[in-house]
Amino acid sequence: ELTKKADIRGVKVKIAGRLGGKEIARAESIKKGRLPLQTIRAKIDYCCYPIRTIYGVLGVKIWIFVDEE
Repeated sequence: ELTKKADIRGVKVKIAGRLGGKEIARAESIKKGRLPLQTIRAKIDYCCYPIRTIYGVLGVKIWIFVDEE
């Protein structure tokens, strides 16, 4: 619903690290809509955040594809 209001065409969120406090780190990602990473002209906003937990650091990366129109 929020993506319709903000002219967002696609979103990808990737979380990596010791998810759930497990011994072995892994990465999980969620993708909704389009995200043309191979297209140079596509307006894609990207940000990454480190999150400190008692088990270590989780990395969160977010890609947002904004409509050009």
